[in-house]
Amino acid sequence: MLWLAIAFDLIFGEPPEKIHPTVLIGKLINFLERILTNTKGENKILDLLNGFILVSLTLFIVFILSYFLERVVLSLMFPLNILLYSFLLSTTIGYRSLKEFCIKPILYIDNIEKAREEVSRIVSRNTKNLDKEHILSAAVESLTENITDSIIAPLFYAIFFGLPGAFVYRAINTIDAMIGYKNKKYEYFGKFGAKLDDIANFIPARIACLLLIIASPIYGSFKSSIRGLREVNKLSSPNSGYTMAIVANSLNITLEKIGHYKLGRGKITKEKALRAFLAVDLTVLSFLIIYTIIYILFLYKNL
Repeated sequence: MLWLAIAFDLIFGEPPEKIHPTVLIGKLINFLERILTNTKGENKILDLLNGFILVSLTLFIVFILSYFLERVVLSLMFPLNILLYSFLLSTTIGYRSLKEFCIKPILYIDNIEKAREEVSRIVSRNTKNLDKEHILSAAVESLTENITDSIIAPLFYAIFFGLPGAFVYRAINTIDAMIGYKNKKYEYFGKFGAKLDDIANFIPARIACLLLIIASPIYGSFKSSIRGLREVNKLSSPNSGYTMAIVANSLNITLEKIGHYKLGRGKITKEKALRAFLAVDLTVLSFLIIYTIIYILFLYKNL
């Protein structure tokens, strides 16, 4: 079903917004945020409490709905149950959309204004004055940072907890994306959600890091990828640096967010930036192959 979920995502991409689980979860978060008081830092205790309530209610509702959805789907006849289950799981993955959004700034790099416009869709930084190197860097940063939360983490939690695991993870990730900011409005209201996202990504980020190192002889340099382990903690995020630093060093490129961090060494080019997509593909493929081998061995042992 994991293989089918990846296949469905690559073939069909994101479902329509009206029925997209992440969009629906976002609407639930917006609704709860409107009815829960956010003092914007004026009452830290109240903000922390209401942020905790928002996260708890969101995860509880998503878990209950996805649990019953899973029960219904699994009760269907074979192979309809397998196909539908895999399709639903694919809606928690953003493999195709991640690649589509991140490749556009790279393909348009010779048209600097168009490249800046495209990269502004995937990063929050000011892109108006970015040069070619920093546009390419931003695209690769976004691609490699999101290997974990767009692909590896949903699959990881699906393995252990089925559809509810994947959907609850997606809810945690969406909460962080919507209210997990270190600003006056969300510093305390979004703190619990942000910390929970860090915890949820802790293991998947390190799995993705290991897989990137394993695959590095194909897309880059194994020796250089090991050097990247020295830079995994350069970011304020406890997880993002693990994938970004490995790819930056393996490809011998510099990934830089001006004033925040600088990973790797060497000039980034369009050709090298495109090789980062091979790194993502190999990571996903490695994850599926290794899990399949472990699963077969587990079945064989228990026969």
